[in-house]
Amino acid sequence: MTGIFQPHLYSRTQDFAAEFASSLDLLDKTILLPLYPAREKPIPGVSSEIIFDKMMIDAKVMAEKEEAMELIKNDSNEIILTMGAGDIDRMVPGITQLLENK
Repeated sequence: MTGIFQPHLYSRTQDFAAEFASSLDLLDKTILLPLYPAREKPIPGVSSEIIFDKMMIDAKVMAEKEEAMELIKNDSNEIILTMGAGDIDRMVPGITQLLENK
């Protein structure tokens, strides 16, 4: 299973980076998107990268949404899990179409 995760909020990412990383390590592959900030001002040093750096699996990549779609296109997994509270839901129609065309 490949997971695409879009962290939401600087404070939440800062507070739960280790827990997010541990959970994402359970996937076969993780695509980590940039943080979706919403309603908060940036916290210096807080980004998706702090989660990425704590992850232990080798099959992980940081990507912009457009890059993520290319990665999915070439992914061998038939299950793609999207996670996040930002605008990641807008990727679902494109992901669905990519999977149907495989």
